[in-house]
Amino acid sequence: MHPLVSVIIPTYNRLELLKETVASVQSQTFRDFELIVVDDGSTDGTLDWLETVPGIRFCSQSNSGIAASRNKGASLSLGTWLAFLDHDDLWDVSKLEVQVEYAQKNPELGMLAIRHVRLGSRIRACRSPEWIKGDLFLKEYSESFIHTSSVMIRRDVFYEVNGFPTEYRFADEFDVWLKIASTHPIAFYNKPLVFIRLYDSNTSHNRVGVRTDTYDILTKHYDPARIPKDVYLRTMSDHDISFGRAFVNSGDVHKGLEWFWKSIERTPFRFRSWRYYVKYRLLALFNA
Repeated sequence: MHPLVSVIIPTYNRLELLKETVASVQSQTFRDFELIVVDDGSTDGTLDWLETVPGIRFCSQSNSGIAASRNKGASLSLGTWLAFLDHDDLWDVSKLEVQVEYAQKNPELGMLAIRHVRLGSRIRACRSPEWIKGDLFLKEYSESFIHTSSVMIRRDVFYEVNGFPTEYRFADEFDVWLKIASTHPIAFYNKPLVFIRLYDSNTSHNRVGVRTDTYDILTKHYDPARIPKDVYLRTMSDHDISFGRAFVNSGDVHKGLEWFWKSIERTPFRFRSWRYYVKYRLLALFNA
């Protein structure tokens, strides 16, 4: 019989972290799942290790990027639901159980996500864990609150949106979440059950690349009928600031100031926009 859930982990040269990630899946209280690992051309012994671990389906391919790896894993899967997990992130033991229980009670949902937190960060106790569901397109558009390692997507919905777009190197998942949320009800659980790592060499630290992809995706998905103009302008203004910070952190203060000014042009009466521009304009003058 086919498993209810297919867990898909793409990996590239992160063997020691992958071992921890796989262990967090194998420790799940929900057991009706298969685990698929896609080795994207690793050279650190990942494939050799996978051959020694029972209960894992795996394949190896020449380095093709994370979107292609996720799609490859999906093509090999048998589950009704697809759960994606990055090779350096971890799940609480109850993650799948919580999602599956809610999905079975709400079969109309196209995707379920769970709150994620940075591994090692202090977590305030969630007084009343709860689900929100329905049309969350605007929330995702303006807040980008969904993380790849937290999602469980209905198989037919995943293929309806044609999987992860390979034209984006850094923000392909954001495009998928918006596609799904624009056409299907989705749900979000506010208790942190997903733990992500941030370190200098992972793709989330290529901030300029992330912002370039995100800018294109936000522009592509802007729908005036569903997104109020003030929300759109504030969202893009926040993105301008993030773009500016990315350039400042890369050492290009001049380019950063250009993006901070663009934020002001979108939201001229917003203190946050002016704060960043004035701060880095003064720093540029003092360091001239």
